[in-house]
Amino acid sequence: MNKSISEILFFIVISIPISASAQWTSVYETGQRNCLGVGAHVSHFRINDSEMYFNGISVDHKFDDVLGAGLQMIMILNDFFALELAIDHIMESDVHTRGNKGYDKIGKITTIPVTLTTRLYIPTDTILKPYLGAGMGYYFNDFENTKNTGMSLDHAFGFHYCFGVDLWLNSIENTALNFDLKYLKPDTENDSLDWDALTIGFGVTYYFK
Repeated sequence: MNKSISEILFFIVISIPISASAQWTSVYETGQRNCLGVGAHVSHFRINDSEMYFNGISVDHKFDDVLGAGLQMIMILNDFFALELAIDHIMESDVHTRGNKGYDKIGKITTIPVTLTTRLYIPTDTILKPYLGAGMGYYFNDFENTKNTGMSLDHAFGFHYCFGVDLWLNSIENTALNFDLKYLKPDTENDSLDWDALTIGFGVTYYFK
């Protein structure tokens, strides 16, 4: 599944008619600062397997990969820094625990992360603008326990890191595509069900002058 999603994202990017020697068609071209962008994105969430102690017993958890979608607002401060406020909805992911005969499904989780990210851009002279990012967030976790195991998952604060690239479009002024990799880690280690995830996201943002 990871390979299929990567191929789709790659096809979308290379299908856009751009010129390698093109100039910026963006808010950067006029030197404008403190401008706001709004957009939407889709993501693939790979939730990592975890091991927790429940009633003194070590329990292995396995999660299914899921899709997510969200909205973002981005405030460009200058050529190097931007702030991103995003809200996502992670679709239902089945949760499995290891038993004597393999993994058994015990329920499913859904999560709505609300995250604030500081982006540090790497200066370039092209329509590609890479960045590094880090930030904090609040995760509205919901665990539907179908086996009545007694396990729980609360809402939690957390942190994240990311690496991404903005691709500015010449054909649509002040519009940029975005591709990013993000690691999410809510502080759920004190719960009986713990999770963290690596995400691959693709989105589009329009910036207002």
